[in-house]
Amino acid sequence: LIYFIRPGAEVTDQGVQIVPEAVRYPKAGILTSFGLTVRDSVRDTVSLFAGLLRQSGFYRLLAFLMLIAFLKLIFMQIDYVFPKFGIRELGPGAPVGRLLALNNWLIILIVPFIGAMTQRFPAYRMVIVGGIISAASVFFMALPTGWFQSLADGPFGQLIGHRYLGLKGDVHPYYVMTAIFVIFLSIGEAFYSPRVYEYAASIAPKGQEASYSALSYIPFLLAKLLVGTVSGELLARYCPEVGVRNSGVMWLVVALMATVAPVGLILLSRFIRVKEA
Repeated sequence: LIYFIRPGAEVTDQGVQIVPEAVRYPKAGILTSFGLTVRDSVRDTVSLFAGLLRQSGFYRLLAFLMLIAFLKLIFMQIDYVFPKFGIRELGPGAPVGRLLALNNWLIILIVPFIGAMTQRFPAYRMVIVGGIISAASVFFMALPTGWFQSLADGPFGQLIGHRYLGLKGDVHPYYVMTAIFVIFLSIGEAFYSPRVYEYAASIAPKGQEASYSALSYIPFLLAKLLVGTVSGELLARYCPEVGVRNSGVMWLVVALMATVAPVGLILLSRFIRVKEA
């Protein structure tokens, strides 16, 4: 049996009993109670972070998460840059969104299997494996489109372009390249993304698992800062709305940035890796 116990509940031999929470400030008014509650919350938060700052594992986790941010920037780049790239390279109305939706379907299908197959391996190692696959996936977008023309004209291109996307006529190589990119990106994400949160919880001191796990969302913030800094410049220089475009260079820059994550995790493992529970 699994019991979901809410705060203020106690488990006894007779079952679950609800214990009313004690009133902290029984004689204080509403405004006074509100002010005292805010004061206590600030005090508890400061105390929590002060405790974290005294732990060496906390700084190692931050370094680990900063490297993961270079993987998350791939998804931020997809959100901010890919729509413009698709319109400018493939024309208005290009169904690039349906290609990106492959990621959702693949994650739903393969994460349970990859999780089951890799559960005996350390989370840090699986994050490296997933990071390598994810970073490598972006390099497909940086390759010359001519290399994929025969694939676009073949059965795979017909499957992606005509059957899945409903395109008419010839299939542009970028559709095939994007499909391959998304497939490998999804495989890499299935390896590393769930294990990032597991790693944070497994290295946390007892009783601070929630605090460490909450820090696992830092890579999204850092990735937004990275992409917000460079994405506009990359689009303007290599994939302008008017003029000569060299989108391969844009994706090469993104791929090299993403590569910082697995390379950093490997080279700095002796300094930032913490023994997992």
